[in-house]
Amino acid sequence: MSNYIAMMAKRKIWIITTIFLAVLTGFRCLWLLYNSASHYPVATKGVLDLRGWDSLTKHSIPLNGEWQFYPGSFQFHDGTRQPDNESPSRWIQVPGNWKLEDGTNGGDKYGFGTYRLRILVDPDQGNAYGIHISSTKSSSEVYINGQLLGHSGQPADNKDGYIPLDVPYTTYFDLGNENKGEIELVIQASNFDNSRNGGIVRSMKFGPEDTLRKDLTFSTNMIWIACVVYAIHVLYGIIIYLVGGRDRRLIYYSLMVVCVILATLLDGERLLQTWIPLPFGWGSKIENLVALSGGYFVHQLIKDKLPSALRRRAARAYELLCGIAVLSVLLLPLHAALLLQEVYLVLMLVPCLCLALMMFRSTAKIDADNIFLLLAAIAAFSSMIWLLVLNYLHIEMISYPFDLIIAMICLSVFWSKRYFRMSEATRQLAEALQQADKQKDEFLSTVAHELRNPLHGMINISHALSERERHKLGKQSANDLRMLVEVGRRMSYTLNDLLDMARLKENRISLHFTGVSLHGVASSVIDMLRFMTEGKAILLNNRVPAAFPLVYADENRLNQILFNLLHNAVKYSNAGEITVDADIHDGWASVSVTDRGIGMDTDTMKRIFEPYEQAASSQDALRGGFGLGLSICKKLVEMHGGTLTVRSKPNEGSEFTFTLKITADRAAEESAIPLIAAADAVSEDGRTEDARMPVHDGTYTPSSDRIRLLAVDDDPVNLNVLRTIFAEEHYEISTAFSGEEALKLLGSGEWDLIISDVIMPAMSGYELTARIRERFSIAELPILLLTASNREKDIEAGFRSGANDYVTKPMNATELKTRVQSLTHLKKSVNERLRMEAALLHAQIQPHFLNNTFTAVSALSRIDTDKMDDVIEELTNYFRLGIDLPNFDQAAPLDRELKLIRSYFFIQKERFEDRLQTVWEIDDNVDAMNIRIPPLTIQPLVENAVSHGIMKRSVGGEVRIRITDFGQFVEIRVSDNGVGIHEDTLKHILDKQTDKRAGIGLFNTHRRLMQFCGSGLKIESELGLGTSVSFTIPKTKPSS
Repeated sequence: MSNYIAMMAKRKIWIITTIFLAVLTGFRCLWLLYNSASHYPVATKGVLDLRGWDSLTKHSIPLNGEWQFYPGSFQFHDGTRQPDNESPSRWIQVPGNWKLEDGTNGGDKYGFGTYRLRILVDPDQGNAYGIHISSTKSSSEVYINGQLLGHSGQPADNKDGYIPLDVPYTTYFDLGNENKGEIELVIQASNFDNSRNGGIVRSMKFGPEDTLRKDLTFSTNMIWIACVVYAIHVLYGIIIYLVGGRDRRLIYYSLMVVCVILATLLDGERLLQTWIPLPFGWGSKIENLVALSGGYFVHQLIKDKLPSALRRRAARAYELLCGIAVLSVLLLPLHAALLLQEVYLVLMLVPCLCLALMMFRSTAKIDADNIFLLLAAIAAFSSMIWLLVLNYLHIEMISYPFDLIIAMICLSVFWSKRYFRMSEATRQLAEALQQADKQKDEFLSTVAHELRNPLHGMINISHALSERERHKLGKQSANDLRMLVEVGRRMSYTLNDLLDMARLKENRISLHFTGVSLHGVASSVIDMLRFMTEGKAILLNNRVPAAFPLVYADENRLNQILFNLLHNAVKYSNAGEITVDADIHDGWASVSVTDRGIGMDTDTMKRIFEPYEQAASSQDALRGGFGLGLSICKKLVEMHGGTLTVRSKPNEGSEFTFTLKITADRAAEESAIPLIAAADAVSEDGRTEDARMPVHDGTYTPSSDRIRLLAVDDDPVNLNVLRTIFAEEHYEISTAFSGEEALKLLGSGEWDLIISDVIMPAMSGYELTARIRERFSIAELPILLLTASNREKDIEAGFRSGANDYVTKPMNATELKTRVQSLTHLKKSVNERLRMEAALLHAQIQPHFLNNTFTAVSALSRIDTDKMDDVIEELTNYFRLGIDLPNFDQAAPLDRELKLIRSYFFIQKERFEDRLQTVWEIDDNVDAMNIRIPPLTIQPLVENAVSHGIMKRSVGGEVRIRITDFGQFVEIRVSDNGVGIHEDTLKHILDKQTDKRAGIGLFNTHRRLMQFCGSGLKIESELGLGTSVSFTIPKTKPSS
């Protein structure tokens, strides 16, 4: 069945091509018949009689027929109209090659002679006539009635005297009254260069002047029309090449058409030689070069379609032959090159014939559209064959460009059909790609959602394992677990980017514009990324001024933009400084992130903002990621109305710059993200700012039934909202406008909870949290962060810095209160645990202390009853002060602690006598009754100095208690000259994990002091010289 279909297809193609060739040939024959000399009178015996022929006024006629010819002599050139009787004449056919005639010229291709023709016309047809000479080899002069009227070159009877030139020329003349009805036309010609032709080889045209001008103009216009049509095809071929797929065949096609244009201008009226005065012989050389070039370009068009064996051998052989032929045209003299003209024509026709055969085969087997290429090849081949035939037969006719124009039209139809077919295929492919891209995004989004939960489970299990088993794991195992957690987090970032990209493509991201502190956002992002710089010599620097105007942006998305840019900078930098800077241009903030990393080349910069694009090197690929971060940044910046650009050089770093609109403070306040959701506004009770709790004034009066909160935010509106929420009686809230101010307030007393915004100038909430964690653990002072972003990266950064919890703005007031209550209950539980621990430690000391004391009392009862009574009295005081309920209060007067220590010293003095020496140094202005300290704070230090310091020495030692007034606070120092503490032990003496009882007591005292006033114990010791333990307590107002 398939063979039958193929056979029918071939038969159909044969029928189409046969009909097409028949139509071309028919039109060519009609054109040739219309311009044929058979319609016009011909010369006989040197006379052309046009009398009574009325068509002369309508068309010019060719001067064909028998002319009188004088070979080897120039006649009628001296003004006479009588020939030299010594020079024989003969009849010769014009047009024709004189070397083919017998006579005195001997059939030689070189020579000279004179042509003569008498033309008879009707006198009443007018006196103005013209003659057009197309080609006379290789020089000629025209005489009309004995007068020289035109020439091409200069004929002579020898090679040295003649000037060769063969270009068309036209001469017009007026018969005058003396020559009415008769025209004597004499043409002198000579040829000593053309080895193929001599004499008049093309028909000359004759007619009334206006008729001849009209016919020549028509012929020239036909050539112009053909050339314009050809030039249009050259132009669109070049345009398609430039804007399309850069198919080199389009260039070969355009060059082939250029050759057609040149061939058209060199044939017929030879307009190119008329416009450009070429040296003699170069016209023929250019014709041959154009023919060879045209064949070569056709060969290049079809070379890829040739069979592989033929393409390797025959194609190379053809190219070699073309090269040799071009060299022969350029290097050989004209007469030698003309002898090879048939070879040049064969080289031109072979590719054209191959093109036609190939198009026939491809049309039958591959693509039906190739029928137009086949018809174009047939039309072009037909035009070339006709051109050769007419030149060989010396038939002169008006230029016939229609074959080549039809060929160009067929090519245009082919390219048009191919273009529309490809456009339709491209459209369908684009739709399929869009669908595939949509399915890909949906798939990635689904995968990201499905992977998040197990991935977070893996991260959490790995993190918990590394924390739980950190004392058992080896260094390598601990590093492997830490790397596992880090890789999981990076993968989590990638999944979040995939989800964001899907939301951006679906336009599911909405922005809440507000006035945002660019400095604050930059600071918080830098704090979030500091962990990535561990192990790298990278410095993250925020150069955005704290006073930089607010930008009009979505705080959450601005955070994401800076995070991605800085993350990218850290990722591709191994050392150096990474800076965030900003300046203002025409109401826009220009924000730059600059690094000194690996940089990018120009090609990478062009595609770096496209989704899933990354640097191409293998080292960059190892850094991971999907290449979504920068694409997301660009889209988010554009959603803000700004632009994101990059400047970079390889190995010199990169600078990413984006723009944001500057906004006024008033507008910022009006559009800021509300701290509390509108549905949970807390102004229903009519509270005003005057009814809120007072701001901290630098002093502190403890209250066991009130929860002390410290709110930190640079926005006064948010602080006022927090005051309103916690204006109930059991809350006492103080405020700070910056992290630095909050750190100063930490030392003013004991706080139950810190509520801090994340985005603040100068010091972000992350940095503030980290600074607080240097002094307080997460249980001793809880921190609640307020953030506009609920992205995992921001939340992780908060927990990494040491926050207990976070709340996303705008928040629910009930949720905020619940979280505050939960965290403050945790704080109270920890405080209670510390106080109970202090009491337990004191109770653990009591049995040993009581046993020693009762032994001393027993001994005194036998030798000194008065001292025994004194010891029993001090023991009673010691129990009353040390075990009574005030031990569980948050604070007790300093005087109470000092009385407890005096009782302790009195009892121990009776035991150790001169081995224990005590020194008291208390400033006179120290008001011990009104200075409050945590209970059982000094007494453990004294017991430690006695038991583990001086009593370790056989000779005992001295314990010195020094209380110094420094104005706003007092310093309490307990020192001894005992055995001292080893340097290694001193480094860990305040660690909770120490096993020594003294270490536990010191740790408990240290943590309770940190809780109470923000500063703990300071221990100084030198082995063998003693130890000094001190702490500071802020003063309080005297009780009224």
